Amino acid sequence: MKTRDIAVVVCTYQMPGHLERVLASLSQQTIAAQMEVVISDDGSRDETSDVVHRFARQVEFPVRFITHPRDGFQLARCRNEGFQATTAGCLLFLDGDCLVPPDHVQHHFSAVQPGVVTSGYCIRLDQPTSERITVESVLRGEFARLSPPGEFRKLALMHLKSSFYNLIRHPRKPNLRGGNVGICRDDFLRVNGLDENFRAWGGEDDDLGWRMRAAGLRIVSVLDRTRTYHLWHPPTPTKVDRHHEQHHFDYLYRTFRLTRCLSGVVKRRPQDLLVRLVGQPHDPPLAARILKSLGLAARPWAGQTVDLEVVVVPGSGRFTGQADGNLLLAIEESAAARRHLRQAHLVLSKSGQFGLPRQVRLRLNDASGLWAALGSGTAQAEVRRRAA
Repeated sequence: MKTRDIAVVVCTYQMPGHLERVLASLSQQTIAAQMEVVISDDGSRDETSDVVHRFARQVEFPVRFITHPRDGFQLARCRNEGFQATTAGCLLFLDGDCLVPPDHVQHHFSAVQPGVVTSGYCIRLDQPTSERITVESVLRGEFARLSPPGEFRKLALMHLKSSFYNLIRHPRKPNLRGGNVGICRDDFLRVNGLDENFRAWGGEDDDLGWRMRAAGLRIVSVLDRTRTYHLWHPPTPTKVDRHHEQHHFDYLYRTFRLTRCLSGVVKRRPQDLLVRLVGQPHDPPLAARILKSLGLAARPWAGQTVDLEVVVVPGSGRFTGQADGNLLLAIEESAAARRHLRQAHLVLSKSGQFGLPRQVRLRLNDASGLWAALGSGTAQAEVRRRAA
């Protein structure tokens, strides 16, 4: 089977009626012959798989259905697993409640290129309008004429803001909208996909967008060309309206983040991290034993941005700014160590209390604490506890 140009990954859970209409809109795409479609399901126990298999028999392009046992809200996992089930060099991520106009995939495919990520948003249809839309009306394209007043103006303003943020090189904007994103395969792997620590509604898009920028990717809006049409449904139980009350708020705004997350497409282990030891410790054998106990292997990654940069005190090193995270091993809690605190993100010391507010402060031998701070499965357990 030939490799397609673009893979459309549709994420869904327990909304077969919505999914059926979304798939109908995908069947009308102008570049359908260049597409493959993967439906990534979050553990539905209804007729979702039947909808997909019926659709697969009706279209000419490849269609795959993947799922996993239900274990809470795992949208990040769905998108990562959907990615892994594709072969195309370009991907478009969609949500299973958003209809797309016939040229939607074409517009994303035309704009995506290495280093450039496309992002859109949706027109929100109310409940009565959503309930009137049938598969047949989707095939006729009638949903595009049912937009509430003001929705197009809202999206036009969003596009203008996005262009302005790119012009001024804003460090965190425009926001990434995960349910309508186009990206090259290699760029998705560059950040290791979505962080699967996000296991309740919200946060995973912002985190992905910030890591994309850290990797040098540019996020551009396609709202001047296309948009999706969101079918109404009751909100997911973990959704909250106030941003600061989201289950993942503390994790989203953690002290630092690895550009290539740990719990992503590839589940990274301690030995997978790029770690650079800066300068010369006064006691190299002791520093080596501490790093080994933490599961870290420092190497001379010259001129390369690494996951972690390590400074040991006492020693001669200074942080260079060429790392996602700065780790201070304060073997001595001295004045010399204090001079490095403002640049450090993680501080490991004998007491475990040495450091500044909002820094990650741990004991020198606390490997599990360090790994949790970096975004391991331990962090996932904490997110599940808060979301429960």
